[in-house]
Amino acid sequence: MKRITIGAALLTSMLSFAQEKKDTIKSNDIEEVIVNGRYYQKYKLNEVSGSLRIQTPILELPQNVQSVSSQVLSDQITLNMSEGIVRNVSGARKVEHWDNVYSNVYMRGASIATFMNGMNVSSTWGPINPDASIIDRIEFVKGPAGFMGSMGDPAGFYNVVTKKPTGKFANSVRFTTGSYNLFRGEADLDGVLVKDGVLDYRINLMGSSNKSWVENDKTSKIIVAPSITFRPTKTTTFTAQYNYQYLKFNQPGAYLMSNDGYASLNVHTNFNDPNFKQTEVKDQSLFLSLDQKLFKDWVWSTQYAYMDLNYDGGSWWGTFDPANKNILNRTLSNWQAKGKNHIFQTYVRGTLNTGNIVHKIIAGFDYGDRRYEADFSSYSKIVDDKETLQFPIDIYNVNYGVDPTRLPSSDFYTLNTSAPFYNDQGVKYTSYYAQDQIEMFDNKLRLTLAGRYTSGKTYSAYPNLSPGTPIVPDTAGEFTPRVGVSYSINENFSAYGIYDKTFVPQSATGINNTKITDPFKGQNIEFGLKKDWFGGKWNSTFSVYEIRRKNILVSGPIAENGGNPFQVATGEQRARGFESDIKGEIIKGLNIIINYAYTDAKTIKDSEPANIGIQSPGNAKNVQNTWINYRFENGMMKGFGISAGYQYQGGRQSWYGVNAKKDQSLPDYFDTNFGISYVAKKFDVNLMLNNVLNRALYSGYR
Repeated sequence: MKRITIGAALLTSMLSFAQEKKDTIKSNDIEEVIVNGRYYQKYKLNEVSGSLRIQTPILELPQNVQSVSSQVLSDQITLNMSEGIVRNVSGARKVEHWDNVYSNVYMRGASIATFMNGMNVSSTWGPINPDASIIDRIEFVKGPAGFMGSMGDPAGFYNVVTKKPTGKFANSVRFTTGSYNLFRGEADLDGVLVKDGVLDYRINLMGSSNKSWVENDKTSKIIVAPSITFRPTKTTTFTAQYNYQYLKFNQPGAYLMSNDGYASLNVHTNFNDPNFKQTEVKDQSLFLSLDQKLFKDWVWSTQYAYMDLNYDGGSWWGTFDPANKNILNRTLSNWQAKGKNHIFQTYVRGTLNTGNIVHKIIAGFDYGDRRYEADFSSYSKIVDDKETLQFPIDIYNVNYGVDPTRLPSSDFYTLNTSAPFYNDQGVKYTSYYAQDQIEMFDNKLRLTLAGRYTSGKTYSAYPNLSPGTPIVPDTAGEFTPRVGVSYSINENFSAYGIYDKTFVPQSATGINNTKITDPFKGQNIEFGLKKDWFGGKWNSTFSVYEIRRKNILVSGPIAENGGNPFQVATGEQRARGFESDIKGEIIKGLNIIINYAYTDAKTIKDSEPANIGIQSPGNAKNVQNTWINYRFENGMMKGFGISAGYQYQGGRQSWYGVNAKKDQSLPDYFDTNFGISYVAKKFDVNLMLNNVLNRALYSGYR
């Protein structure tokens, strides 16, 4: 399905728009406009954000870090994390599940964690999709990063850096419209309350409404995000940011099910009924940070984040009628959930000199407490061993409008801690770490030595399914070393190598009812080359790596345990691959993003021989992206721009798992985009046509 999106942005005191006709817009005359449109697009970022703690330029880092600027998101008319941000980073890809709510991003053979302003905010079905209206940049950190955390998968993470006060007056508004009744308005109010940098403010507002390519689907979203920066002294900076997001939608994911294979149904088909309960999500987050300069370049930083996430909704699932393969019998269930995160960090960083050697030091403490509760109770009534509360549909002739009197009352949709399918899960950890980046030979050679000790516990249970059985957390304490080296071949060319480790607590029942407490362990070894070209206008990165995921729980031979099932922590997965990224201004006016990743991720140890060699869930062996943007800078075409891009994914594997009975491979994926734009001194207008080739693009699993 082709989709057209049009965006217009201005820095102004007043703006109004009128829709002219479908998929076109025009703007009324405006007053007092400040320059927003730029002929130069900032595609290449040289430094990581301060939220990553490290003080080293990207070129000199012994790690593959790819940053995506807000300018790139604007050029691509990217609205949120589900709208194609991953196309700008080699090997990163979005794997859908309840896609309206959150983004599940895979990289290097596994799902990666979500960080926000340097803090791990990952949770079950969360956090809510980061919206472009509050994003300053997104940083993809590939592989383990001991300077940020050591509990998690070794594939890496992405860090969303939110917009904060800049200390300048810059008020902008943006309006976006497009196919499927997309209407979206944004305002970014950035200014000064007390001059000389004493007190600055920024307020980001966004409201949107859009339908979907499937029938009976609509999503509404509101964001309010105020922030302030206060500097009571020249050495003290305090920043506070509050984000409120409200989301309402008909269904969490556009599921299609058929016994006849992919593309057998009309792409506009929707199995959700308009009379089924809509879902509302309220997400609140508070970020506080304090930076205190101690002496010279030594700084003490402290951060705290509180996040409160609430879901009020329902969901459906279905099984096919044994007597008619075209009849899907839907059943309804509750979806009440809440999540609360408390995250705290404090650390110092600075430099020390010992002769001609410079030490860049980071040392600190992390604490995290992330909890999630949910009630997934089904709306059920069993009569004569059969489910009677079903809502059948013919998948080839869907008729909408189920009888509302047969649907659950509002009393059903509550989070009941006594319900059978009440789920309680969480993560809690404390961590101490130190890192020394040793710069030698006038900073031509950099050696990183670091270590982190983390004590953590995780738990996940349905306590009411086993009444009287207490929830016993999985606990582990691990020291994870980090060794990195970076060498500057010249001022624009460097080579690096890195070794880093991660772990996750886990437990299981072993042979003879023994308790397995061996944690899941991951490690990464990687080498790469980085180069800035033509005075740093564009750069390239090439890396090769091997990731090992060890102590994966697999089934043991039941014959050795009297016929009783048990587990052993002997499973192992291996991901090997290489990645290449090119980004920046190649020639004047021409900006490109080109990347490619080959990822061979598979099971290499398992108690079931048939599983050995199977590709890891959610992986794609080949991912290649291209984005080109050209802006005319002279002549009659001055200010006009054209853009084009595509994303290709081949050798895809669904995220369902290696134990699935059916083939889990997915068709190749090829998405194309084309756009035209105009940038003036006072405004810019951008039109984007997505899926130019009008292909049916599938994700998910069999």
